[in-house]
Formats: sequence, C-alpha cells, structure tokens
Amino acid sequence: MSFHFPLAAVLRYRESMEQREHLALERLQQEIARVEVRMRQIGEDRSTAAQTLLADLARGTRAAEVQAAYEDQRALAQQQEGFETLSRELKKKWRQQLVTYELARRNRETVEKLRQKQLDAYSREQAKREQAVIDDLFLMRRRRGQ
Repeated sequence: MSFHFPLAAVLRYRESMEQREHLALERLQQEIARVEVRMRQIGEDRSTAAQTLLADLARGTRAAEVQAAYEDQRALAQQQEGFETLSRELKKKWRQQLVTYELARRNRETVEKLRQKQLDAYSREQAKREQAVIDDLFLMRRRRGQ
C-alpha cells in the first residue's frame, strides 16, 4: 500500500496560488524596471536638451527657438513627474503583492509540512510492519530448526 495524502488537492491548489502570486510579483517588478529605465532616458533627454539650449544661447539664437526649447524641457519634466508618480504607485503595489505572495507561500508550506509529517508517520508504520514480518519469519525458521 502506497502513501496517500488526503489533502493532495489542497496542496496542489496552494502551490498554484503561490506560483500565481509569484508571477504577479515578477510582472510588477518588470514594470517597475521598465518605468525606471524610461525615467533615466527622460533624465538624459532633459540633460541633453539643457546643454543644447545653453550652447544655442551662447551662439545667439532667436527667442522663438528658446521658447520652444523651454517648452520641450517643461514637457520632459512633466513626463518625468508622471513616471515618478507611476513608479511610486507600482512600488506600493509591489509591496502589497509581496505580502500576498508571502501569505500564499506560508499557506503552501503549512500544508506541505503536514504532508511531510504524515509521510514520516506512514514510513515509520511501514518500517514497523516490515520488521514484524521479518521477526515472524525469523521465529518460524527458528521453530523449524528445533
């Protein structure tokens, strides 16, 4: 008779829940990374635009071009602010998802520990049965020998 864990379906469900929550956590982490890359790109664009504006001002440029450059910088600053807000929101969601994932992991581990305890008890019982059979065989052989 092989070991049968009566809560095997529950364990599979808990494992799938843990995996689902882990994937959600990874998706959020990837989205945070994409937003941070975009924020760095915007920061570099702002720096380049500022250097270009300074060079244009040093050479002497028309007021309309200066005004356009300022508008571009302002637009970039607004984009960066938007991405910073998005980054904060995503990090908050990530922290919440981490809590959800850890709960799912603990739930799975609880059922897994219960399974392991039952398997250990089953193994001990099997070993006792096997030893009893060996002892009986030994006693039968001994009796025949007398």
